[in-house]
Amino acid sequence: MRGGMSLFAALAIGYVAGAKTGGKNFEELTRSLRALKQTDEFAEVISAARAEVAAMLRRTASLVDREPARPTATGDLVARVRYLVGDG
Repeated sequence: MRGGMSLFAALAIGYVAGAKTGGKNFEELTRSLRALKQTDEFAEVISAARAEVAAMLRRTASLVDREPARPTATGDLVARVRYLVGDG
C-alpha cells in the first residue's frame, strides 16, 4: 500500500505542476519533484495524510457497523455482502 500511496501522491503533484507549466521545462520539474519527495517534510505530509485516511475509514466503518443489515434489491452493497457471507 505504501508504494500505491506514493505513486498517487507523485501523480497528483505531477499533474498539478505539469498543468501549471504547460509542458515547459519538464526535466527541471521532474528533478524538483524528485528532490521534494526526498524531504522530511514531504514524508511528514504523507504520514499525516495516511493517518487521516485511516481515521476516516475507521469512522466510516463504525457507522456502517451500526446500520442493520437489510438486504434489498436496491439496498446498501455492504448489507448485501454481509447477507451473502452470513453476517446479516
